[in-house]
Amino acid sequence: MTDVMVTRTRDRPPAGVLGSVPAVDLRPLLGGWVNCNQHTTGIHRIEIGDWEGMPIVRVFGAGRPAPIDWGEAAGSAFTDGVGRREAVAFTATYDLGFMQVLLACYIKLRLLVVNAYSTFTDSSGRASYWQPDNFYRP
Repeated sequence: MTDVMVTRTRDRPPAGVLGSVPAVDLRPLLGGWVNCNQHTTGIHRIEIGDWEGMPIVRVFGAGRPAPIDWGEAAGSAFTDGVGRREAVAFTATYDLGFMQVLLACYIKLRLLVVNAYSTFTDSSGRASYWQPDNFYRP
């Protein structure tokens, strides 16, 4: 067996897994998710689809009179171990022209925990900020 570089014990693949990368099962992430806070000023809802094994994320920001559609972004799915297949987390990045938003999301107790890291790329002088939110499936 070839030596595999690791930075933590959990990086070691289970016996027989080396060299094969199993497809990640996106089903736990798929579907529509709604913010638990109906008065949010951040993200109103998120829709996650499957495009050839990759999560496709569509975000709707809180807005009046209607939510603001950010469009779709390709995501990256993560399991909770090198030998696992079930997706429990994902990231996605949006470039909205005047700002970039990194979403780092994971499932916890049947909720989708979303951490949004927003960086303004215009000359408005607005500080970068982080906003956590919890989402449920209706």
